[in-house]
Amino acid sequence: MKLIMVRHGESQANVKGIYSGWTDYDLTKRGENQAEKAGEYLKNINIDKIYSSPIKRALKTAQIISSQINKDIKIIDDLKEINFGIFDGKTHKEISKVYKDEYERWVKNYIKHRISQGESLEDLYNRINNFINKLKKDNNDKTYLIVSHGGVIQVLITILLDLDIEKMWSFKIPTGAIVEVEYNEDFGILTKLISSCDN
Repeated sequence: MKLIMVRHGESQANVKGIYSGWTDYDLTKRGENQAEKAGEYLKNINIDKIYSSPIKRALKTAQIISSQINKDIKIIDDLKEINFGIFDGKTHKEISKVYKDEYERWVKNYIKHRISQGESLEDLYNRINNFINKLKKDNNDKTYLIVSHGGVIQVLITILLDLDIEKMWSFKIPTGAIVEVEYNEDFGILTKLISSCDN
């Protein structure tokens, strides 16, 4: 199967440097343009299904793409960004000042430390792995479009390429980026990474 992953277009939170895990923020005009450009790129590809995170910035991106490729969207909760809990809706400066102790614990053990009222990276990994395992059961020659978030796509890549979770930082996924991975018999090959659809 082929998985085409699209990070949502630029959001208001991206512009302001805000941690925006499960909090909804609108796309900027640039973000809408990135989604339009992604749709233009994807409309010549035979896509069987669209899966999207329910969070507004991703779902809006998926809706813009869907209008160009004429495929319905299936909303998947497992494709939400990591839940930043008490960090959500705040900038890095605010977090490191207001939640200094919590922030330091998170930095020291970012994989296993569960942010208060939120998730750990391990929680996110397990969610995404659950989603991939469901796709494997339906394994065939289909092409799936996944519209989600930067952290989710980084984790998806590590799972599909059978890499350790720490390797997620080896992949930079800007807003509007498109990543393609061919995955067969538990072996993944990264075949394309388009850094942004508005360049």
